[in-house]
This record gives sequence, C-alpha cells and structure tokens, in this order.
Amino acid sequence: MKKSNQIFLDACNGLPTKRTPVWIMRQAGRYLPEYRKIRSKATFHQMMHKPDLMTEVTLLPMKRFELDAAIMFSDILVIPESLGMKFDLVPKVGPVFNNRISNDNDIKNLNYNNDYFKNIYKGISSIRSDLNNDKSLIGFAGAPWTVACYMLEGKPSKDYMSLRSLMIEKPDSFKLLMEKITDATINYIDGQIKSGVNVIQIFDSNGTYISKDHYEKYSLPYISKIIRHINSRNIPSIYFAKGLCNDVDLILKNEPKVLGIDWTVNIGDIKNKIKNKVVLQGNLDPSVLLCSNQIIKQEVAKIIDSIGNNQGHIFNLGHGITPNVNPISVEFLIQTVKQLSKK
Repeated sequence: MKKSNQIFLDACNGLPTKRTPVWIMRQAGRYLPEYRKIRSKATFHQMMHKPDLMTEVTLLPMKRFELDAAIMFSDILVIPESLGMKFDLVPKVGPVFNNRISNDNDIKNLNYNNDYFKNIYKGISSIRSDLNNDKSLIGFAGAPWTVACYMLEGKPSKDYMSLRSLMIEKPDSFKLLMEKITDATINYIDGQIKSGVNVIQIFDSNGTYISKDHYEKYSLPYISKIIRHINSRNIPSIYFAKGLCNDVDLILKNEPKVLGIDWTVNIGDIKNKIKNKVVLQGNLDPSVLLCSNQIIKQEVAKIIDSIGNNQGHIFNLGHGITPNVNPISVEFLIQTVKQLSKK
C-alpha cells in the first residue's frame, strides 16, 4: 500500500498539505441510521470480534462521507478483557464489568491472553484491504490510568475514587496493575500495526480524575512508555488528553507526534504555546453539530483561522460525536472544513 498519498499521514508527520484533513471521533456510531440497524441485530461484542461486522461498521462513515481516515471499530476496554475480565454495555449506564477488581489477588490473577485479539486483528486486515489507499486507518487503545479506572469501579463513575485510593494506600499493587495494563497495551498495539493500522491514538478520557502531581508520578510514565513504543515503530502517535490541554508542557512530556485537543480550550492559544513541537488535532465543540449550518461554518472558521495555515493541524471534534447529531450536519461540517482550509 502506498502511504505517500495519504493526506492524513502527511499532516500527522507535520508535512504541508493542500488542505486540513478531517476525521471525527466516534464517526462510526449511533448517529448513523445504518449503524443503528446493524446494532439492532448484533451485540456490541459481536461488532468488535466478528471481522466482517467490524469491517462493515468501521467503513460506514467512509462510504457516507469524504473523511480522510477511518478508525477501527472497537473499545478501550478490550484490554481488561484480554486480562481475563468481562464487560457488557448496559443501556443508560455504559460498560459494566461482571466482576470488578476489589483486592490485591484480583490484580495478581490478571493474565494476558493474546488470542483474545485474533479476530480483531483479522478485522483490521480486512478493513485495511477494503479501505482506499488514499485513506488512513487509525488504531487505538486507552491510557492505562483511564482503563484502570473502569477496572476498579466496574462501571462509569463520577470520581473514580477506588483507583485513587489504591494508588495512595497500596502503591505496589497500583504499580503492578498499571504495568500489566501497559504491557498488554503495547502487545495489542504491535498486533494492530502488524495487521495494517497506519496511526495509533491513545485515549486518556479520565485524566482529569487525578491531580497534576499524581498524573506526572502515577500516570505519565506508563503513557510515555506506550507512546515511545509507538514512535519506535515509525508510525504517528496521537495522544488525546481530555481535560488536560491547559497543561501543555506536562502532557507533551509523553512525546506524542500529534496532540488531540478537547473543546474546552482555544486551539490557537495551544498552538502558540507548543511552538510547532507537535501537530494539533481538534477541537470543535460537539454541540455545534446540533446548531444551524451558519453556526457550524462560523465555528469551523474560528478554528481554522486560529491555526493560521494547514500545516500542523488535523480537524476533529473536541470529543466524540453524540447520537443526536443529524448526519446531514456532519456532511456540511466536512465540506466546510475542506472549503475553508483549501490553499
């Protein structure tokens, strides 16, 4: 596969592009009627682990829109499952584990099983085979801290205090847990790369549930290890640090090639702080897609104007797209980005 004609990869590598490339977090999701039709007949795990279904779902937005990258359909919580845990998606709750980690023995008994990913890897190969050569394929995983939050609470939480208390009271057990998650994640990423992904994004959605000092001591070292490994494989790394974007100097210690920016900050201010050290991705407020086309165009223009040129920017939302968005608005967004950023 020729990679030189992938505008998304060029942007990730900081090269000049004829326009700003665009993709959308959760682009293969519930806002699409064709996704809802598939989901009504298949479980979430079937969609992740049946290669044909995984391929079909991943490519849904690519067939509907002129996006520059696909992101494989999966979930960050496959890592706990590869370590022996199991979760289900519960309506109006989210992911719920059958048995959460509740003591030191539960951590010691976590055992990595690489065979768990075999159908995911087959799905990646199938997606890459079906995807046009000028489109990039994004693989992903969760940051160890974010993944561990769910493993300790067993479900979404308002504060994730179980992991925070483990970190403070039992640092050795915390360290063992984070090492197991990190090692499993690196193995998983290697499998994704071998199967055909062109870029890896690390999602750190729960980074705000830890103090800055604790982030630097207890979270950053594990993220850094993963991102350095991705960089050593000579493919771009993206780090999406939700809620941490005001602390640019801190999160840049992870050394990503691309920094995902959430919607709560001014991306122009971030650009001025980073001084072209990394490429920026983002950061439209997802709620803007519920507004009129006039507002969408206005907000897109603000972001593109604040960047100043195409080099060093990938357009995305500042978080995942929501289920109540009209796909027509997504189409307008994509075309607007292309028109306003075209040289």
